[in-house]
Amino acid sequence: MNNSDEEQLSDILIGEAVFSLLREKVGISRKAILIKLQNMLKSEQDPERVSTILRAIQNVKSEKTQSESSRIDGCKSAATLSIESYDHDNTTRH
Repeated sequence: MNNSDEEQLSDILIGEAVFSLLREKVGISRKAILIKLQNMLKSEQDPERVSTILRAIQNVKSEKTQSESSRIDGCKSAATLSIESYDHDNTTRH
C-alpha cells in the first residue's frame, strides 16, 4: 500500500469516528475524535487497520499542533503590526 492510500484510509477512519460521534449526538472535538479512534484501536484485530488507525491518531494530534502554532503566529503578527503602527505614528509632536 502506498503512502497516498494510507493517507486516504486514515482520512476515512477519521470520518468514521466523526460520523459515529454524530450518530451518538456527542459534540465533535479533537479530544472526542481521539477517544473514538483509540476505542477503535482497542477492538481492532487486523494489523493493517491497526497501523492505519495509529496513523489517523497521529494525524489528528499533529493537526492540533499545527493549529496551535498558526494561532500563536497570528497573535505574534498582530502584536508586531500594532507595535509597528505605534512606532510610525507621526501625529504626536515631541
